[in-house]
Amino acid sequence: MKNLFVFVFIMYSTCAFAWERELIWPKGKMPHYQEKQIAAMLDETKQKDFNAQKHRTAYLEWYEKPEQPNGGCMILISGGGYNTCCDMVYIDQWHSKLTKLGFQCVNFVYRTPRPEGLPVYQTAWEDGQRAVRMVRSEAKKRGFNPEKIGVISQSAGSHLALLLATSSRTPAYAPIDILDTTSCHINWGIINSPAYATNDSEKGTPNARQGYGIDIKLSKIFKFDDKTCSLCLLHGGNDKYSPTASTLVYRQLRKMNIPAELHLYPDKPHGVYGFDRAVEFMCQMGYLGELKPQEELMKRYASDDARAEKTTEDIWPEGKMPDVQEKQCKPYLEWHTPKTLKTKAIQIIYSGGSYQNNNPDGFEVTPARRYLNEKGMTVVTMKYRTPRPSPESGLAKHITAWEDLQRTIRIVRSEATKRGLDPDRIG
Repeated sequence: MKNLFVFVFIMYSTCAFAWERELIWPKGKMPHYQEKQIAAMLDETKQKDFNAQKHRTAYLEWYEKPEQPNGGCMILISGGGYNTCCDMVYIDQWHSKLTKLGFQCVNFVYRTPRPEGLPVYQTAWEDGQRAVRMVRSEAKKRGFNPEKIGVISQSAGSHLALLLATSSRTPAYAPIDILDTTSCHINWGIINSPAYATNDSEKGTPNARQGYGIDIKLSKIFKFDDKTCSLCLLHGGNDKYSPTASTLVYRQLRKMNIPAELHLYPDKPHGVYGFDRAVEFMCQMGYLGELKPQEELMKRYASDDARAEKTTEDIWPEGKMPDVQEKQCKPYLEWHTPKTLKTKAIQIIYSGGSYQNNNPDGFEVTPARRYLNEKGMTVVTMKYRTPRPSPESGLAKHITAWEDLQRTIRIVRSEATKRGLDPDRIG
């Protein structure tokens, strides 16, 4: 009986630690307390027994320790317009996927709705800086590196994440105890669709001018100080919270020589996209452990097994090629048809080479062609005329290659329908 009690106690303690809530402010010390604000995920506020008075203080919710820790910690930050924390689905997805990757995950729940008489982000920013300090202070206890702390976020949560990423040198609140001597910088961020980041939306509205105009700039609240970290920015192209914000953040990071990625998704509205790209970013930056040796592309995609057939044709009829140059190679195109057609789109691929040479069978073309064939897409490769036209010809370096590409596109479009493909889906 005694052994059974010990077993039950251990199981209870493990479960309790797996979903441990930790208030980030000592009682009576939370700055800018407002009676209308709470700290709770939206689904919790809808429960019948929800008591707002018991949810006034921002908190961290620590999840289970990963089975194979990678030494990093990811802080999960919901969006909700600074009016609520509503991204339960994303939080659950991030928690599941990132824990499997070896990260210690923690959900950060900040105060909402927007405070009165203060900027819409102010109390959340205060909570955010305090939360990062607490996470860093517990790194040793929870088994991760205090300099391997990242965030993943959405919408208003991404606005907050940008503040944490770019402005940790600016105190959001006056120190209250020894914890506030701990740095509140983060080490990287996965930033989905940040809202309110430009000067035509910084009051907490969708972009008044869709983020366009020569006078549209990032909000001045983002300081881009010397603790600014690497970011992976992901944004829908049709977001009412304009992707211009992510573009401007990326440009500023580039100016500062800080590694960053930007992924814009055409025609996508406000939302979360490209988790696979975020994982690759963390891998390349070394946050998922030591980077593996680079694999040769030609070896990675070594087989044409996914190709059903290859056909070759000249780009120009005999005697009709414009601007003939004796020293240039003969241009041609090749159709690479997949065994299993999954899309009617067509991808044209050709290599670089400074207009001095080009190779449709080299590493710039063949791996991509094989990969797309595996995905069920038809590929057309092109060899265009090189080297550059002679100086005596008076032709610009790109002219003959441009002529070849235009002719190739016309040929592909003219043949698409009879091949069961879409003439208006050529890339």
